[in-house]
Amino acid sequence: MIGNWKAVLFDLDGTLIDSEWFYYKAWRKALGHYGFVLNSDMWLNELAGKTDKQTLEHLRDQHGFEVNREEFADLVRTLIASQHEVETVSLMPGTTDLINFLYQRGVVMAVITSSKREVATYHLERNGLRHFFKKLVSRTDVQHPKPDPEPYLLCAEQLALAPEDCLALEDSVTGATAAKAAGVTCFGVQTHPTIRQALPADRTFDNLHEVREFLERIGAN
Repeated sequence: MIGNWKAVLFDLDGTLIDSEWFYYKAWRKALGHYGFVLNSDMWLNELAGKTDKQTLEHLRDQHGFEVNREEFADLVRTLIASQHEVETVSLMPGTTDLINFLYQRGVVMAVITSSKREVATYHLERNGLRHFFKKLVSRTDVQHPKPDPEPYLLCAEQLALAPEDCLALEDSVTGATAAKAAGVTCFGVQTHPTIRQALPADRTFDNLHEVREFLERIGAN
């Protein structure tokens, strides 16, 4: 245990790996192909943490953007594949520090993500992290992805733990909403002050280094 928690459940994109800007660039190019201008504020404040389907539904409902979903998805996949050939998705600051801190103390860890399982597995394995996590719950594994609580409830069930025994780390409103709805304590980890302040989290931090320092303090008490 660390503090009152038996497990730490990590979001992937924007929490463990610095992928939000990677995907933003691909979506910006794809939307620009259809004449829609996507700026970084809209991406971070409205779209971060959503699945592709949820993102397109939001753009349709809030911005009137209509598109053939299959055609658009093919374009996004092509752009992402091209970016992977020339770019590396790096870890967020403090990722290795925090994971090693928890691993050395025998704390159970899992990943809960709105990415597809094969995509999440690719990033975790590429960064040498997959073996640290006892469970991986992706959008492939649930009927209702974040902000629905199903991913967190499923992970807690798979770990044979009560939701209140788990601590979630999330960088988006979508993810934090899911964790809180499941009854999981949630720490928001976000470098952007305006987004950090909007997170429905129990406590917020600028980065994972700060999370590790906080857990070390309470673990020493």
